[in-house]
Order: sequence, then C-alpha cells, then structure tokens
Amino acid sequence: MAFARNIRVVVIFNKVDISDEIAHSISSLNYTDNSKNAIDDLELELENLDYRWLKEWYPDENAQLLVGIHEELENETNFLDLGTFYVDEPTFENNRLNLKCLALPLDQNIRDQKNSVAWERITLKELVTQIANKHEMNAEIYAENEFFERLDQNLDQNQEADLAFINRVVKETGLNMKVSDDKIIIFDDEEMEKNDTVEIFNINDERIRSFSLKKKNKEIYDNVE
Repeated sequence: MAFARNIRVVVIFNKVDISDEIAHSISSLNYTDNSKNAIDDLELELENLDYRWLKEWYPDENAQLLVGIHEELENETNFLDLGTFYVDEPTFENNRLNLKCLALPLDQNIRDQKNSVAWERITLKELVTQIANKHEMNAEIYAENEFFERLDQNLDQNQEADLAFINRVVKETGLNMKVSDDKIIIFDDEEMEKNDTVEIFNINDERIRSFSLKKKNKEIYDNVE
C-alpha cells in the first residue's frame, strides 16, 4: 500500500501512540481482511535506523498493535480502523524491520489447546459467545440463530481446539467464520450481500496509488485449525 500525502498511518504500540515517531520510517503496510475461514493479518515494513525496535520497542510475543489509517480531504476527514494485531513474526535485516501480525493474541490457547465438551441444547450465538468469552474475545453473529440439540446434531467437541471446533460447526451449518480485531465473527454470505454498499472504488480513483488483488479458492482452512 503506497500512501498519498494526505494519508497518515496511526499506530498504537503496547498502548503508546508512536504514529509521529515512525511516520517517516514506514515503507509499506499490507492489511489482509480475509473474507472467511481465516484470521485477518497485517504486515508492516519500516526503517530501524536507531535500532530502537531491538531495544525499548522490541516486539516480543505479547506485543500489540492498534492500527488505523487517517485521511485528510478538503472538506472531510476519514478514519479507517484496521483493528488490533499481535506481532507473530518480527524480522530484522540490517536497519530494516518487517512485522507480520495476526488479529489474534499469540498466547491464546483457542488455536492450540484440545478440549472435549458435550454441548447440548444451545443456540449458535450462545455457543460462540461462551467460547469467545472464555478467551476474552467478543462474538458477532450475522446469521440466523440456529438451535442445536445434541442428540441429532454433531456437537460433541472431542479433542478439538476451540477455534477449529467453531469452524467445523459453522461450516456444517453452511455459514462462515473469520477472526478480526479480537472478535469471532460468524456470518451468512447471502445475508451479508444484502447489506448496503459502503463505498465503490474505481481503479482510476486518484486516491489509489497502487493496488494488488489476490484470490484463493482452496485450502484456506489451515489458518484456524
């Protein structure tokens, strides 16, 4: 993502606003808003001339970034909140730094810890909300609130990580899941398509300095298993 002069990247690192201090060192920012069955991710590349990122700003496994994009127009101001991210893979190369981040805390056992639970007589919203709250996350449901009877629905969680379990249940129900900004989001494609369009961009729009499009049709579930 290349930035026009009226674009400013806002970065809150471990609850401290460092936007001004790194404004001139940011080379690129890539944000992936995954459509379904995956975790949103962000990649930030910047200079590390004073090696500050190897000292007081060292991005350990608990490092948190709140990132947004501030746009100043002639008659209005816009702000795009990209959400909360956690540094998964910092790469240091000479005086440059690359931060690969995920929209899910790295110390969360929601992806790794295997659990066995016999869920029964519970709605989809209750199921997702209970698991989300367990991991100090929020839940958003944009679909019909299914009701599950354990006797006739496959709701036995048998040695499955919580995130993989939710992913399996929603796929079997014909729904989709994504993780973004500390939230587990469940949605129905058809229902989402009925929502009002936020904005339409033309490739020739002067606000677009460069772009890259990528589509993946298969094997996108490993991110949550």
